[in-house]
Amino acid sequence: MKPFPIPFLLLVALGGVACQDAPEARSTSAPNVALTAHATQRAAFEIVGADTLSDSSRITRILPEPDGDGVVVQFADPARRVSSGLAIIDRKMAQPQLLWPDSVMAVWWTGPHMLAFTTTTGSGIRLIVDVHAATVSIADTTRTGISKPPEAGTVDRSVTERATAYIDSLHLQPSGIAQTSSLKYSLTRVVLSPDGTMAAFHSAARDPSGGLTNPAWFVLDRTSGTVAPLDRITGAGPELHADAGEWSGNRSFLYAKSGSVWEAEIQRTSSVPSSG
Repeated sequence: MKPFPIPFLLLVALGGVACQDAPEARSTSAPNVALTAHATQRAAFEIVGADTLSDSSRITRILPEPDGDGVVVQFADPARRVSSGLAIIDRKMAQPQLLWPDSVMAVWWTGPHMLAFTTTTGSGIRLIVDVHAATVSIADTTRTGISKPPEAGTVDRSVTERATAYIDSLHLQPSGIAQTSSLKYSLTRVVLSPDGTMAAFHSAARDPSGGLTNPAWFVLDRTSGTVAPLDRITGAGPELHADAGEWSGNRSFLYAKSGSVWEAEIQRTSSVPSSG
């Protein structure tokens, strides 16, 4: 199916959830918070190096460089029997460049422009000292200090509860029970911004056959509880993969959509309502 039209610019300021009782009156000094989410395509992911990917290809994970200059992606291309390739999208590159053809397992940044990854073939860690070099050099290493970092900790319960309440309200399913559709929407992933003030969350519906459909990304301001939509697709879940989304800084969120990498810029504004 075709993706939802070019991502939209929306302001959503929700102090409560539509399906619940009316919230208590706010103090006149409490700020109103609005989020503006504007997404643009950063790079197409149809040609990697000298090869054109098949229609079955998809991005399965995104790993932005800490300085935002490059974005490493893991991808699959079943028609070409690629289960987990590795490529980089650099702002100075005309198109994505291949880093490793297949069998990639874990990937992480170890320093400025330095990338480490492991594969199902061979042992140890493979290291790229400069991912932006004209000719990328990959070496096997046993150096200390570049082991895989620990997994992200558990997301605060208040974040998952707010995200779930928003999804249930949006799709008219009080207490998570669908009222007007056979589709049941649920929270599929939450990603906190580096400073912890924002959270991007992903939702999708499960159809009667068990497949995921109608995926969407949203952003939540943790202080106010305000939520703004980032992007969505009507159709297959892999077109907006839950695992292919990460923050690049505290106000920039990168995600994969229909064979491309997109970047959503988040702006937060607040105002104190007048007493009159």
